[in-house]
Amino acid sequence: MKISDRQIEGFLKAPDPAIRAVLLFGPDTGKIKEFADRLGHTVLPGFDDPFRLADLTGAQLRDDPARLADEAAALSLTGGRRLIRVRDAGDGNTEIFQNMLETIQGDFLVVAEAGSLAAGSKLRKLFEGARNAAIIACYADEERDLRGLVRSHLQQANIRCSDDVIAFLADHLGADRMLTRMELDKLILYVGEGGTISLDEARQAIGDNAALRLDDIVFAMAEGDPESLDRALTRARAEGMNFQPVLRAAQQHLRVLHLAGNLVAGGQSIDAAFKAAGFRGALWKVSDRLGRQLRGWPANRLAEAMNRLVEAEMQCKTTGLPADAITGQTLLGIALSARNRSRAGSARP
Repeated sequence: MKISDRQIEGFLKAPDPAIRAVLLFGPDTGKIKEFADRLGHTVLPGFDDPFRLADLTGAQLRDDPARLADEAAALSLTGGRRLIRVRDAGDGNTEIFQNMLETIQGDFLVVAEAGSLAAGSKLRKLFEGARNAAIIACYADEERDLRGLVRSHLQQANIRCSDDVIAFLADHLGADRMLTRMELDKLILYVGEGGTISLDEARQAIGDNAALRLDDIVFAMAEGDPESLDRALTRARAEGMNFQPVLRAAQQHLRVLHLAGNLVAGGQSIDAAFKAAGFRGALWKVSDRLGRQLRGWPANRLAEAMNRLVEAEMQCKTTGLPADAITGQTLLGIALSARNRSRAGSARP
């Protein structure tokens, strides 16, 4: 079953109890995580109950195909519905999900998180066609939706502002749902709950800095420029940037490159392809750079780099090592690979 845009909000608040599994996919990783958390909270108030929560990855399911069915069939020792989260799901997990949907009965909800999936994806088709499953596409917010998100977030903190402030914030904080909320939280801290913010104050508190810092990092990575990337990472550390969102921004950028590349191959212009792929920003400023990035990233290399970024994010969450060190090492490794590939290509006769 496909959940339409107008149905999403109601579904996230109260999913159909007949639905056993939900697939979230698309280029906006922040939105995917937010929707996954909201669906999870309809089952569990908190995600700290090991008897009712199983947190898996697509790679783990490929290594142990029976794991998903076992978790779905298990009974909670403390009673209550079980939540099973599967991160980084992909077409390689399709048969595993199909077996679970067709054979397992129990009181559970599976929430699967995937990146961008093509229209012909086996996993998409499975969840869309199954009576007991649902699929939600998570693309970058349109301007109207983004303004609604900004307004709602500020209203929750009783922040008063004009429509001009809302428009400014929507224009500058739209790359990723999670990053948008983080920057709005900084703004609320700057103003204070119950305060009023003017357009000048919004520019001082937000400006283009958040977007520019991330753009400097992800563009240097994608362009194979480790020297510029190292300088951008050093500035980010000095400014106290949270590095896990940097990894998500890098994942999103590569997913947008992947989707745009498919659209360009189908005959679309670069600008039209990137707009359709969910790129937010002034395309006229960076169109040439994005075109060069497309030419330097074959689809298989994009998949490898995205996997490295996903693994780095998991390391940040599980190893206890500094997130900035893991992030920096991963991004620099990707940038070096891109540069070496570019040099090897230019050296061919």
